[in-house]
Amino acid sequence: MSPTAELARFASGLIHDEVPAEVLDRATVAVIDALGTVYAGLDEPSVRHIRDFALGEAGPGGASLVGLGRQVSPAAAALCNASAAHALDFDNISLVVSGFVATPALFALLAVGETLGRPVGGREVLQAFVAGWEVEAAIAAGLGVDHYARGWHSTATLGHFGAAVAAGRMLGLGPRQMQHAMGIAASEASGLRTMIGNMTNPFHVGKAARNGVTAAMLASRGFLAEPGVLEHSHGLAVAFNGRGNFDLEAMTAHVGRCWDLVDPGLVVKMYPCCGLIHSGIDAALALREGRGDVEPVDPASIAEIVVQVHVLVPPTMKFDRPATGYEAKFSTPFCIATAVQEGAVRLEHFSDERTRDPRVLALMSRVRTEVHPDLTQVDTFLQREFTQIQMRLHDGRTRVHRVDRMDNQGSRGNPVDRRQIAGKFAQCLGLHPRRERVLSALPLLDDLQAVEDVRVIMERLR
Repeated sequence: MSPTAELARFASGLIHDEVPAEVLDRATVAVIDALGTVYAGLDEPSVRHIRDFALGEAGPGGASLVGLGRQVSPAAAALCNASAAHALDFDNISLVVSGFVATPALFALLAVGETLGRPVGGREVLQAFVAGWEVEAAIAAGLGVDHYARGWHSTATLGHFGAAVAAGRMLGLGPRQMQHAMGIAASEASGLRTMIGNMTNPFHVGKAARNGVTAAMLASRGFLAEPGVLEHSHGLAVAFNGRGNFDLEAMTAHVGRCWDLVDPGLVVKMYPCCGLIHSGIDAALALREGRGDVEPVDPASIAEIVVQVHVLVPPTMKFDRPATGYEAKFSTPFCIATAVQEGAVRLEHFSDERTRDPRVLALMSRVRTEVHPDLTQVDTFLQREFTQIQMRLHDGRTRVHRVDRMDNQGSRGNPVDRRQIAGKFAQCLGLHPRRERVLSALPLLDDLQAVEDVRVIMERLR
């Protein structure tokens, strides 16, 4: 069976009761986390532009705009909600994808699910979500690091598949229809890493969700595409990666047996910035606080901070001197200087004003980024990825700490619990005028498998 057919069969045949409990638990955490991040991004300029455009085109419908008290067409809701969730780069990620799965998949399936005209239970939501996540991760496993290294924004390209499959599973697509949905999604898939750090970055995620909805709904109506789009001689793998730079067998080798949500596992972001610097932030905070048997480092005593990273990190963490709070999310000097100076990295730290703060600029000038000598090869990405922080003090002493990316806070090696997820949700909610009403949805989300109709949750979130 071809990879496209096998992945389509897996997705269309996935049954909630056959999914391991640990996978469902991770999926539930991912859903709660993604919903929370919408509120943090609602007022971002990029999101307002996208929303104004979408509402100008969209007609009325039954899909919720989270946090805004409105319902619109499924495609418009998916675009707006997913863009907002990713607007501050605070949503969760998959290491294998090197990007975001939950956001496009969740808001595509919810937009479709709300408009089916019948109750949709939490079990059905999780079933569709897991299908979308695992298929997207499987395709990423076959394309490998080369896809990301070539300049493709994996979130934008592969997110179309997660969204189309999740929405398709919600619509009850059969295996052949699912293949066509994947084919339609492939023709929409696009996105360049060079857009990271500007307004097009959240649009990448929003359009993946919107186009996933479109692909699934067209396929449900009998719309046809190339059914073998992954493996075709002029299909996705060849077009995006080039001949010989992918592994089709890897796309199906483990699907349904090993689960990406568990291994290497969901990564929940506890810092609102690019995930590539989270291990560096953890390392910097560990030195500042003096964890273990090392004495704390006073920021005033630091002469220089050397941040050693993987060779693929600098092209994304590309703003040495960011001009805006959003650019600062992709600035190694800013993120590390903030961690050292504040002892934390929070939403409020990423403002335009802070990029001009003399104290921040002074510490940033002492931060230098370089590629670690063990991380100069592209193919080591994710296999042995880490960040090492060296702090040289004014008195001549040096402090060094390293954190593997698999062990940074929120990763499998250092997971967060439901209490921390609830805290992050509340942080994202901020001063939303319906704060208490929204927070009342958390107990329902926490026990999502028991919810008989998710419209009850969406009404509170809306």
